[in-house]
Amino acid sequence: MPLLPVHTSGLAYTVPKEAARSMRHQLTDAAHLVILKRVEKCNYMTVNPVDWNIFSVKLKGNQWTVNLHLKTCTCNKFQMDHFPCSHALAAARERNLDFTSLCADYYKRETLIDAYSVPIMPVGHPSSWVVPSDIASRVVLNPKSKRQSGRPMEGRHASSSERTTTQSCRRCGQSGHNSRRCSNPPMVNEGPSISVPDEYRRKCSICHSIGHNKQRCPEKDSTVE
Repeated sequence: MPLLPVHTSGLAYTVPKEAARSMRHQLTDAAHLVILKRVEKCNYMTVNPVDWNIFSVKLKGNQWTVNLHLKTCTCNKFQMDHFPCSHALAAARERNLDFTSLCADYYKRETLIDAYSVPIMPVGHPSSWVVPSDIASRVVLNPKSKRQSGRPMEGRHASSSERTTTQSCRRCGQSGHNSRRCSNPPMVNEGPSISVPDEYRRKCSICHSIGHNKQRCPEKDSTVE
């Protein structure tokens, strides 16, 4: 259930129960805001009804199947969160269906009010707690865990709404890895070579010729003599 934050400003204090009663929508303010953001995406979707409850929703070459009766979608967000995804909202708008009926009860304002119907008493400072001796003497250790075999996964599986990008190595130019883990030979620049004018090239300080320096100058020995 989504919890309502308690706002404090100086001596002002907002009781969560009173704040929940002041909400103007059937859903909580946080859930209503998510609905508004997802409804904006529906304007770019194409909805094709299969029957009264099943719809085919398309967007930029992708396709999802929504079942409003079972409250499911092939993106799996609808059935996992018990909260309509943007595809389900597009299908519900096609049937002029109230969005609130697609949300679970724990996203609704009345459920939030019932959650704070019983007063929550303060626990006080830990120094005033009365802890039985048999509880205080217990030592709670971390649970035993065993590392799974195999190499751990370095990345994560992207969701259906995320855009996948292809990574390319700047060393060899191939995709699928970066320059830190590249084992391929570096790519060779096959573009046209840039010719540098002679006046900008380095010259020998002894004979002032181009193509060598003073260490390899043929006139070095004659100059020393």
